[in-house]
Amino acid sequence: MVCTDVPAEQHTPFGHHKKLKCNFVFLLSPLQIGHLDGFSDPMVDCKETKLRFRADQLFFSPVVLKETGEKVGYVCVQEGNDEDMVKEAKKQSKALLKEKDTKGADVEAFSFKELVEATEEEMAEIPSPASGKPTLTMPRDFNLMFETRVGAAVDSDNIAYLRPETAQGIFINFKNVLSTSRQKVPFGIAQIGKAFRNEITPRNFIFRSREFEQMEVEYFIEPGDDVWPEYQQKWIDDSKAFLMSIGLREDLLGWDVHEGDGLAHYARACTDITFRFPFGEQELMGIAARGNYDLTQHTEGSGKCKKKHKGWANSFLLSAM
Repeated sequence: MVCTDVPAEQHTPFGHHKKLKCNFVFLLSPLQIGHLDGFSDPMVDCKETKLRFRADQLFFSPVVLKETGEKVGYVCVQEGNDEDMVKEAKKQSKALLKEKDTKGADVEAFSFKELVEATEEEMAEIPSPASGKPTLTMPRDFNLMFETRVGAAVDSDNIAYLRPETAQGIFINFKNVLSTSRQKVPFGIAQIGKAFRNEITPRNFIFRSREFEQMEVEYFIEPGDDVWPEYQQKWIDDSKAFLMSIGLREDLLGWDVHEGDGLAHYARACTDITFRFPFGEQELMGIAARGNYDLTQHTEGSGKCKKKHKGWANSFLLSAM
């Protein structure tokens, strides 16, 4: 895809805590709300082995006897491809059946759920992948932002954070880009660079690394509920065509459409393009219709800017690692 209406933009990888305090949770500018408090992943600890896991990367399933419908316990496996997850679940269920004196009994197919969906009662029975016993803590938030200090003095005023997303610089520099490039909607701003996350369990090649390259594009369009759906579909179609043009097989691509409670409160629509890797299906890029939320929050958070811009542009975020 070659776009002539998407100027490049550069932004520092550091963000001051007073700006980040008013940054939103995901892929937004440090002048918006909630980034410092909300950029986190759920984690659980194994109380016996002291190992730590991402709760949204663990999947549990009840073990139910086919003959009687009785639940004899649970299995808990780490995220992976379907074959590996079922293989590990069968291994755990075999040991569980032996422990319950039902060795060799047939069980129903596993119905995996993310561990974050488990109730307290279920957590009391779900085994840890590390210990094989119900020794996991309840899920709690783990901050993904690396904290550091800028300057010689060690005090709270010098706290800064390595950026967890590259797009946060786009809205800080929106006014500068608009003034210097003399763009008119529709146009976009592209940002490519390093991002950093304090990952709980780095793994799966580049998908769970603490330092990585990321590309993001914010594309600004005319306001109006009748305008954005066409742009949303065009970005999805063009992204698919681009991925296939560089050699990705269509049968390995997937589309995860966020709906209802799966949508962030600022998003009107969101579709993730996924790819089936040997270790499971993972997101390659996401296309989100964000309305005018970003510019509005930036304007309110900065106390400056864009009376003439506030409310006049919707935006899309194209994000890829």
